[in-house]
Amino acid sequence: MKGRLFPVSTNAQAFVQKLEDKMQAVLAEVEQSEMYQLIAEPDTDPRLVAAIIKYILLEVYSYGPHVTEATFMAISRLPKNRPDLMKPLILHDLSEVDHGEMALKDFVKLGGDEQWARTRRMTPESLAMAATCRMIGQFENPFAYLGYMHLFEGLTPILTERAQGFLAAKGFPKEAQAFIDEHATEDIGHAQLMNNMIARIVTEYPEAEAAIEYGFDCFAAVYPLPIWKAALQHAQAELTTDAYATV
Repeated sequence: MKGRLFPVSTNAQAFVQKLEDKMQAVLAEVEQSEMYQLIAEPDTDPRLVAAIIKYILLEVYSYGPHVTEATFMAISRLPKNRPDLMKPLILHDLSEVDHGEMALKDFVKLGGDEQWARTRRMTPESLAMAATCRMIGQFENPFAYLGYMHLFEGLTPILTERAQGFLAAKGFPKEAQAFIDEHATEDIGHAQLMNNMIARIVTEYPEAEAAIEYGFDCFAAVYPLPIWKAALQHAQAELTTDAYATV
């Protein structure tokens, strides 16, 4: 399909813009959150910022494989006469397969225990996110997964690019931000791919519009703020424990 152009309806273009506007609304909410403010604030203790990032990476490691598997499930349920749609979507998901392991490596570089990370139960927040994606991927209209993926891929490059600046100002160890650096650039293309595929699919399958928006709304209820709240609680608990240990 390389080099081929696909006509996109005016309604499909308007729908993609609607999703973009909804993503910006989620971003505005994120910007007002306690954790975002802590990371962005110049006076926040760098140890707290490092601990927050460490536990966000742990959440990524926990939910990442479930999102990947749910996405493969959704793609496998697309119309079987449309391998032309399935192929680029599968290749996109395939590129994400090892990103949980990438996050885990950075978690370990920040002092995290790899064995504990691999054997612990995930937080309820990550379980809720993973379950949402799995439910959408297995039981909803298969095109609905594009809604959660639109929000996921749209927010990530924005937040990771900002994180690069915030962390540099706090002396965050560069060797422990491979995951952040990768997603600050790679996901720009992924976000554009999602926009293009959604526009194309809604043009050909107008009934998919409601399903995609439902997938977006379900995902916005579980990501990113609940995940961040869990990470912040773990970071604060760790620093409090460390403080008591040095008394």
